[in-house]
Amino acid sequence: MISYKAQSILNKLAPLNAIEPVETNKKRQVTVIDDTSEDANQDPVYINKHNTEDGLPDIDDLKSGVLFKLGLQAMESQELICVNNLALWKASSSKTGNPIENILNDDPNSFWQSDGGQPHTIDIYFTHRMDIILLSLYFSLASDESYTPKLFKLYVGHSPSDAVFYKTFHIEHLDGWIGLTFGDNRADNLLKCQFLRLVFPINHENGKDTHLRGIRIYTPMKRGQRQTHEEDKHFSDDRRGLTPHTLTNYTIR
Repeated sequence: MISYKAQSILNKLAPLNAIEPVETNKKRQVTVIDDTSEDANQDPVYINKHNTEDGLPDIDDLKSGVLFKLGLQAMESQELICVNNLALWKASSSKTGNPIENILNDDPNSFWQSDGGQPHTIDIYFTHRMDIILLSLYFSLASDESYTPKLFKLYVGHSPSDAVFYKTFHIEHLDGWIGLTFGDNRADNLLKCQFLRLVFPINHENGKDTHLRGIRIYTPMKRGQRQTHEEDKHFSDDRRGLTPHTLTNYTIR
């Protein structure tokens, strides 16, 4: 049994209050994604906003890719640059016929499918540091059901060896494009990194393999690019059939 004197010395060296639980005011790094609820987090961008107004999407619109393409058009109408082609993409596994390259094309009917045990991962490597302002992903619970992630985590850094956890995203419901923004990271709303890792540990309905149909990484447009962008947009709007009314319903808010 430790004597009172010895206990007193130990308390001075390692005070008991030093090992008591510490309360913290730091917010949980979890963002809920739910395009059917107006009370869901507002920091992700619901690029397809139909679900909060008209209920669940038309399954024919999902299968035909209408929502997928309208979301792409809405993102392309912003003053942003897609940098997908500057990255090396690597998945932890891929089902035969459903490689990781499928998430980079403009076909909503193709997708990446993992093959193996959870968690599944996608690693994204850039050759230099990028100023990322928007990371957009396309998920459809109505189309993919148990292949739809219920959670995914984002890690960022300069390489896999120094990547740190950024945030967990909980998909309550989503049919369309979701844009992850980084206003809680820096005052300029940027995520400055050279490497990103997406981790998919859990699916809806306890599914094992994961589907991802689209992903886009955007950086801000530089000053010298703005005039060219406006000139291209003047001609491309008519070609793509975009109208102000269309962008009112499907745009970045």
